[in-house]
Amino acid sequence: MRVPNRDILIGSAVSGLIGLSSAVLLVVTGAPPPDPHEAAGVFPPWWSRGRVFAAAGEAGAVRDLGAVPFIVVVRDPEGRAPQRLRRAGALFSVSPAGTAACLN
Repeated sequence: MRVPNRDILIGSAVSGLIGLSSAVLLVVTGAPPPDPHEAAGVFPPWWSRGRVFAAAGEAGAVRDLGAVPFIVVVRDPEGRAPQRLRRAGALFSVSPAGTAACLN
């Protein structure tokens, strides 16, 4: 069995730390969504974009996709977007305004 190249391992570790740091920054600086009808869900970074999109679709209408593949903004007409995102697998949700730099 071949051992992965050391550069690949270091690159993966750095990428993981950047993703984790971004998530922590969003939690610290992001206020709870002021409009419960719309929220940005931060899903596990190791999920595929397809899995994230499918889970976000369970929470509401997908409004925007993040520049990083694990952030999605959804709108729920019933006003329960944060709760529905969490139930769909999001690690947490924040105001879409707090993720402006992360959106396409």
